[in-house]
Amino acid sequence: MGPNETIANGGPYILDESIRKERDYIARMSKLSALHWFAVLLSLLLTTGAWYFTSLQVQNQAQNRFDRYSDQVIRLVRERMMHYEDTLSSGVAAIHAAGGDMTHRQWVEFASALDIDTKYPGINGMGVIYKVERDHVDGFVRDQRDTRPEFRIHPEHDGDTLYPITYIEPVSTNLAAVGLDMAHEENRLQATLRARDTGQAQVTAPIVLVQDAQKTPGFLFYMPYYTDGLPETLQERRDTFVGMVYAPFVFQKLIKGVLGKENRLVHFSINDDGTQLYSEQDEMQSGFEPEFRRTIDISDYGRNWTFDIWETPQFQEASHSNEPIMILIGGLIIDGLLFGLFVTLANSNKRALGFADRMTREASDRAESLQRSNEDLERFAYVASHDLKTPLRGIGFLAECIRDDIETPIDHSNHAELMENLGMLDDQVRHMDSLITGILAYSSVRTQTAEHEMVNTSKLAASICASSGLKPHQFVLTGDKVDFQTDVIRLQQVLQNLVGNAYKYHPDVNELMVTIDVKDTGQRLEFTVSDNGVGIDDRYHEKIFEMFQTLQAEKVAGSTGIGLAIVQKIVTLYGGTIRLNSQPGEGSSFTFDWPKTLSDTENAQVAA
Repeated sequence: MGPNETIANGGPYILDESIRKERDYIARMSKLSALHWFAVLLSLLLTTGAWYFTSLQVQNQAQNRFDRYSDQVIRLVRERMMHYEDTLSSGVAAIHAAGGDMTHRQWVEFASALDIDTKYPGINGMGVIYKVERDHVDGFVRDQRDTRPEFRIHPEHDGDTLYPITYIEPVSTNLAAVGLDMAHEENRLQATLRARDTGQAQVTAPIVLVQDAQKTPGFLFYMPYYTDGLPETLQERRDTFVGMVYAPFVFQKLIKGVLGKENRLVHFSINDDGTQLYSEQDEMQSGFEPEFRRTIDISDYGRNWTFDIWETPQFQEASHSNEPIMILIGGLIIDGLLFGLFVTLANSNKRALGFADRMTREASDRAESLQRSNEDLERFAYVASHDLKTPLRGIGFLAECIRDDIETPIDHSNHAELMENLGMLDDQVRHMDSLITGILAYSSVRTQTAEHEMVNTSKLAASICASSGLKPHQFVLTGDKVDFQTDVIRLQQVLQNLVGNAYKYHPDVNELMVTIDVKDTGQRLEFTVSDNGVGIDDRYHEKIFEMFQTLQAEKVAGSTGIGLAIVQKIVTLYGGTIRLNSQPGEGSSFTFDWPKTLSDTENAQVAA
């Protein structure tokens, strides 16, 4: 078997090299190649990558949301403390406005105007603490008992300076704190001294308020004031220190006033140097493990508070997204479908290749049979034409002999009739000769050797018009003038037939006008041959391209009906089409297209 042979259905057949290569390529594509596996693996990588990056994006979005909520907790607590600081500052301003010393009644009026319970949620009250030296304690207590006989400073201690809570409102909920000396306990005293020395608001370390029955952690918020504004030096501040406006806070109440738990998506706890001030840890659901947790330290008012903040189950649920897992599942499904598609295509290629081999084998067998039939027909056409021409030549010779023998007629009338019959015999001989010649021309269209030459469309058209008997004023050449290489013999044959028909079928050849137009459309040339003849009815536009079809009487046109069939066959051979545009009395226009460059396929078709 040769290198270009392929076996299908038990028998070899020869393939063109390009077809064989294409078949080999399809055969290779019938198997799952490295390219297919690469595409599947790449799709898997893209799927996992999309899943990973989407998960990361969801995680980052949740982290950013948690950070915003955490920052919001810190911001709200600090803003509320600053708000309370402003309130204490307003108390200091009220004392200064009263001349530096305020009576109990004045303080009650001031506190009532503040409407503490409504406008300042989270605060337990608001009061005044005075600095009292040990030597002045008795007089100080006596002055306070003028309006409040039960007033006393407690508890007892050995210090030289006392800092008793003198006024506090509302007194009903803070009665236990009236007269309480800040110097009796270290946390209260240290914050008092810091406030005196800095001139700034200060917060005590965690304490238990005497008025808090629950004994939960709390703190005191101090705002110091002096005899005349805020002194510049430390010694001046110590010398002119009068006392403080203060507010007691229970942490539970403070947080409730600042941050309600309803719809809050984070929980937190607050510690002050290891002492827990507030915690929502007991509210964490059993078995729940927060994914996001954050610790934030803030230093304000002389204390360091540590916030431990974590997400709630509601936050986790709100931040949960099914998008990553849906992308992963969808991607895996697509990967599976892609793999299944590759397998299906491979199997389909195998079946298609087998079917193509069978069809190619059948086509090859039929082509061989058709080739043999064509060869037989060509031999028949040659033999038939040769055999037909032999008696034709004999008939013609005999007719000539008879004409010579009767040059001197016996009867003039009989002679005229005899000569007419002999003329008709000559016409039939010529017509049969034309038919045989046409049959040979039609059958040799494919077998005729192609001659490729460089031609000019304008010169070629002018030459054909002149050779057809047209005078220079009877033809017009329009359109593009193109130089190209082509099968000049067959192109001449097409144009010669079209121009010859215009000449042959015109009722008055002296009035004939032929126009040949050439249009360059890029890959092909479009030729249009028009005349001013009698025209052709629509119903005959297809019929005239059939063999032995003519619309004129033979004695008028001498037509065989083969010329346009040859034209159509040649044009079709070169991949073109021919069409007719004509109406009776309006002339005819034949348009066909012709390749500017002959491809290998067209050369092969012509040579077949």
